[in-house]
Amino acid sequence: MNLEEEAELRRKLIAIAKKCLQHKLMSVTWGNLSVRLGDDRVIITPSGVEKTALKPEDLLIVDLDGNVVKGRFRPSIETLMHVRIYRERPDVNAVIHTHSHYAMALAAMGIPIPVLTVEFAAAVGHEIPVTRFVMPGSAELAEEVAKALGKDKLVVLIRNHGVVAVGKEIEEAYHVAVLTEEEARTYFWVKLLGKEESSRIPQDKVKIIRSLFKEKYGQKERKAILDLGES
Repeated sequence: MNLEEEAELRRKLIAIAKKCLQHKLMSVTWGNLSVRLGDDRVIITPSGVEKTALKPEDLLIVDLDGNVVKGRFRPSIETLMHVRIYRERPDVNAVIHTHSHYAMALAAMGIPIPVLTVEFAAAVGHEIPVTRFVMPGSAELAEEVAKALGKDKLVVLIRNHGVVAVGKEIEEAYHVAVLTEEEARTYFWVKLLGKEESSRIPQDKVKIIRSLFKEKYGQKERKAILDLGES
């Protein structure tokens, strides 16, 4: 991957980081994002730096063991989690860890999020599992998240900690993170109204909706599903 392609990935990651703040998926310095760079490198956000202040040169490059290859800051405390996902999921090229409000509430209670809406069935297509509680920044957390994601899931909840969303590109991972918070909010109100069981979409219908989305939704050449502008 050449320097021009690397620069574009850095630009996209920062644009998405700012959108995460705008949509209240993250607060100030909390949360982290990364993208795959070639076969054995990852671009990742630094630890403890406010996302609105990020510049392309502030992002770090680490290898798939989490060692810093390039950058002047310390990488995210969850670097081990990011690289573990990339090692085990060759289909994943972007990872976003958020702390959105409704999803965080359900993560704190250890409650999986079922499929309730057509949008979520189409774009994600599975119930969101919850890991057990593990210490942040640990190899144990990395293992738990990778295990919960398995071979094909796009999002999991970390118990008492938040959301991890993945995708084939940073735009998809962001889309999944946004829809996860919307699905969590819907589930919160459904539970409050006492209509939980009757609101779930049957799994056989979820599979059909997901298949239709993959085959027919959007444009023929769909490289980006979201506007990456800052406004």
